Amino acid sequence: MKLSTYQANGFYLLSPIDSVSGLREYPVAAGVTIVKGDYCIFASGYVTNTATAVQLLLVAGIAAEDADNSAGAAGAINVKIIPLLPQYQFSVPVSTNAVIGRANVGVACDLEANDDIDVSDTTITAGSKAFWVDDYDASAAAVAANTYGYAIGHFDITNIS
Repeated sequence: MKLSTYQANGFYLLSPIDSVSGLREYPVAAGVTIVKGDYCIFASGYVTNTATAVQLLLVAGIAAEDADNSAGAAGAINVKIIPLLPQYQFSVPVSTNAVIGRANVGVACDLEANDDIDVSDTTITAGSKAFWVDDYDASAAAVAANTYGYAIGHFDITNIS
């Protein structure tokens, strides 16, 4: 699937927001700057962006907007979050040592950082959220925008390890 937009970082929502589940809004942790598209978790009841692990119990979702609370106290501002529903499909830059390809489709991947995935990291803790690759874009335009192309997929709970 060829994408029409190539973001430098983050998860870009390709699906329309469901009018029932919609966006959620949560208070941001102290000293945290969240960028639209960041994978976010809860830390002591406040939203922050995580570096790697996809954690089921702490997951908040994907930031729908920027939220700069770098100089604020915990809860000084809120951020809108896209919940990680399995019907929501995202594109995301791949951050590994090889261009994404057909062999990566159907694979559950861990995050490389809060704004990209590692398609070579397929060791996921059973019962945790993972990014499932549904399709990919490794066209010349995609690789020009991001060296390893873009994964297209959804988040869902995995029972593999």
